[in-house]
Amino acid sequence: MTRIAIIDDEFNVRELLKKLIDILYKDIEIVGEAASIMEAKKMLNATQPDIVLLDIELEDGTGFSLLDQLESIDFKLVFITAFNQYAIKAFKYNAIDYLLKPISPEEFKNTLDRVKDQVFKENEIQLLLTQLKEGENFEYKKIVINTVKEKHIINIEDILYCESEGAYTNIVTKTLTILASKNLKHFQELLPEFQFIRPHQSFLVNKKVVISIKDNTLLLTSKIEIPISSRKKAEIKNILLKKD
Repeated sequence: MTRIAIIDDEFNVRELLKKLIDILYKDIEIVGEAASIMEAKKMLNATQPDIVLLDIELEDGTGFSLLDQLESIDFKLVFITAFNQYAIKAFKYNAIDYLLKPISPEEFKNTLDRVKDQVFKENEIQLLLTQLKEGENFEYKKIVINTVKEKHIINIEDILYCESEGAYTNIVTKTLTILASKNLKHFQELLPEFQFIRPHQSFLVNKKVVISIKDNTLLLTSKIEIPISSRKKAEIKNILLKKD
């Protein structure tokens, strides 16, 4: 039986979540709920849940403040948020599960099904906290990449290129290749637009590692060659010849 706790300052939201869990799952037990940091700390220590549904805004602070005050984080975590798009991007960078208010029953089930099979790591939470606290001008330097079996935290600077594999993407870095469980469009939206270019529908390239253009090919470090589609050639030349 999976044990779950709900931390949200809105009574109606807690009631909705409990009702959805009761309807959708027979293998999940709700072991506690709280509306504030003070209540949540006591409840978490007493119940030791497997999964925590955590609101960003609580009665006496934020969900991030609660996480900072815990001695350890040994549960799977789903944020509940009405935060702005910057915060959502931070969640995506860290591959953290979250639910947007108002909560959709379908999205709730998809998220909870997924998180039941994941292992959440404390260092990923700390990475998220750092990036959120730095503000909108924070320059993202790391990204968390999900694979089917694990998660990788890598430096964006180390990415050479990304190659489409249907619904998946090969992330090729200086030291390894990771088959990520997201499509190429996801990474095009996520990675810095000023640093990554898309010379071909199947490739996203870190322009900092481009050495030269020859015919319809980009030559990267380590003698890697990336094709340029004919309709993209003029655009890519223009981008690469511009001074930063």
